Amino acid sequence: MKKILKLTLNFLLFGLMIGVVSCKKNGEVNNADLTISFQNQVNGVNIGLNQPYRNAANVDVNFETFQFYLSDITIVNSNGDARLVSEIELFKFDETGKSNLDFRVPFGDYESIQFGIGVKKTLNEMDPSSFSDADHPLNITQNTYWGWASMYRFIMMEGRYDANLDGVFEGTFAYHTGREASYRTFSVNQEFKIDKKDQNNLNFSIDLYQLLEKSGNSVNVVTEPYYHGGTENEDISTRISDNMAGAIKLTE
Repeated sequence: MKKILKLTLNFLLFGLMIGVVSCKKNGEVNNADLTISFQNQVNGVNIGLNQPYRNAANVDVNFETFQFYLSDITIVNSNGDARLVSEIELFKFDETGKSNLDFRVPFGDYESIQFGIGVKKTLNEMDPSSFSDADHPLNITQNTYWGWASMYRFIMMEGRYDANLDGVFEGTFAYHTGREASYRTFSVNQEFKIDKKDQNNLNFSIDLYQLLEKSGNSVNVVTEPYYHGGTENEDISTRISDNMAGAIKLTE
């Protein structure tokens, strides 16, 4: 009887250990480091802010400011379980054309990453005074809130252009997308591993050329250089939002 009881206890302990290992492998504990980064490119070549490129209309375009919101950044593990990395983040690009943020996530094997481009509806309808932490992505100090009628700006890019190629950037452009209609979703299926002991990276590229020059959906910086949330030119916001979702690629 004692022998049978001992065997039963051993099987129970073994089962418990398997359960613990399984839980850790596909767990919910944020025990690994993950950096998500974006690098601006033009036709596969890295490009920084204040580094002009020539567009399809033979105009030199120079991005001086670029930033955007991502909502519900989520990674999905090999069991199909979704793990929320962050509900909302603001990616701001530096002079090298790069933006990166660090997170703590559960380690394990993953098969996809997904997020919304912009501020999701539930957060977009909130007043910035609701976010008291000055470092919060939606705090008023970020200077991304239009007002109660238009809510938050999703994608913000500003710069200058040289239409006659004389080296003088005489024109300016500024596009601030927003409103619920401009919210887009992005997902990519690609296996990746997050190691508990190492620094893990998910690196994305954004093709600025495709962002404004995608064939059949381009935005002319000379003839339509501005959009700031109005309804009269909302098709500009639509084009940029559509192009943004297609300009992002997971590089590794």
